[in-house]
Amino acid sequence: MKRRNFIQSSAAIAASAALAPQMLGGMPVYAKSPVGILGAQAEENDAILIIIQLFGGNDGLNTVIPAEDDNYYRLRPEISVPKDKAKRYANSNFYLHPALVDNVYGNGFMGLLDSGRLAVIQGIGYENPNLSHFRSTDIWLSGFNNSDPNVRLTDGWIGRYFSNRLTNFPTEIPEHPLCVQIGGTLSLAFQSQKGDMGIALTDPDSFFKLGQGLSPDEQAMDGNSAFANEFNYIRTIALQSDKYSQIVKSAFDQGKNTINYSQGFAQQMKLIARLISGGIRSKVFMCSMGGFDTHVQQQDVSLGGNHPSLLNALSSGISQFIGDALQQGFANRVVGLTVSEFGRRPSENGSRGTDHGAASVQFVFGTRVNGGVFGNNPNLSDLNNNNDVQYQYDYRKVYADVLQTWFGASKEETRSLLNDPSLVALPVLQSPITGVTEMPDFPTQELLITPNPTSGKTEISFELKKQSEVEISITDILGRTNEVLFTGLLEVGSQRIPVELTSPNGSYICTVKISGRYLVGNIIIER
Repeated sequence: MKRRNFIQSSAAIAASAALAPQMLGGMPVYAKSPVGILGAQAEENDAILIIIQLFGGNDGLNTVIPAEDDNYYRLRPEISVPKDKAKRYANSNFYLHPALVDNVYGNGFMGLLDSGRLAVIQGIGYENPNLSHFRSTDIWLSGFNNSDPNVRLTDGWIGRYFSNRLTNFPTEIPEHPLCVQIGGTLSLAFQSQKGDMGIALTDPDSFFKLGQGLSPDEQAMDGNSAFANEFNYIRTIALQSDKYSQIVKSAFDQGKNTINYSQGFAQQMKLIARLISGGIRSKVFMCSMGGFDTHVQQQDVSLGGNHPSLLNALSSGISQFIGDALQQGFANRVVGLTVSEFGRRPSENGSRGTDHGAASVQFVFGTRVNGGVFGNNPNLSDLNNNNDVQYQYDYRKVYADVLQTWFGASKEETRSLLNDPSLVALPVLQSPITGVTEMPDFPTQELLITPNPTSGKTEISFELKKQSEVEISITDILGRTNEVLFTGLLEVGSQRIPVELTSPNGSYICTVKISGRYLVGNIIIER
């Protein structure tokens, strides 16, 4: 390819990728430039993360209902969810909006809670919340808590993590696209100082035709001139387009779905499942829902309306995806989480809606989550100085757990990436069980704890397939070790370890460390 023709055709590709979304399986797909080769540590497993962005600020108080708090009904006389209509989880004081449960595949979020496949994090937010859609979105996606408008947030937490593992970017690109965004422009979360950690995808057929033959026959230019930088950037786009067009088309054609997905948002989850099923080895997918800026007519008297419809669509898409993943056998290597820039005000606004607030609720889903509820119902009689809900957990605690537990980053690296030298991960996830890393002699069963809840004395049961050094401990929801219950060498076979707990009443994470691998379960102490 001649340089002039190459630059002209490649520039057209870049422009079309950035400005003209096309269709992949009926869904618009966008992204940008390629990434370099990941380091060996990051390639050791085929774990996948899905991020679902809820644009506009999801109303946490009408998602998880504080149905036993009279203040909720006083603050929201028109749009509150009656206690007898809310869906109670077990015998707790935790209630879900009925739209998350009723008429949803597998009983929706309640079914996921019952099966341990959903973690609900209450009071998610950050210190000194910013109530601007744009700035708060940038804070969440960058992983930097900085509300100063004079400080530009130019890269994202995912982008920085993968950027640390790039070696020869942009002269070398990975075999498969690293991050994929479905719908919208490329997220700040995928951007880094070394380039955008995403790809430009279009309809499999049209992308395949567009990308064919674009691999440049000229080498990258040396030097750091403006022309050399531009030429090399466009050269990489062309190389990526040719290479990834074949990967995407092959994955889409070979993939399948085993669930009848709903329309709307669920179609994005359907597309992700099909690409994973077809063998694409992307590490992070992002999709989104809009409409959560519910200033007016948020909910009607019959508990219908805009917000309930959004919650129903969210629950349906996630529940159907997990059902599909379970049937196709890739569920143990995929987790997902929701992000939204802020919650809503505790008080309704007189237009059957709510205005911009602060802390909200976050969902983390998959077979490898520590299912259950993290945090307490918001205290509506103890609001912050702006009369908003107080935050309980810094959102970066969840990011830290994703980076450390799911992707294998060190604690020190995570703290650097998220700009907090004392950050402690919230133990929401268990390590992925992947096709690459799972050892045949390591038990994959769930940890059995009986009785649970316990008044103190309980028994921890698991299977050993070889003689192993074992340590059993419990940590609180802030990740602090409360008790080390057992350490020692155990023989092959079924293990039943009696323990007596001295920690105060509450919910804890029980971890069994077996030769550097982990079994994890929830334990509740009630005396």
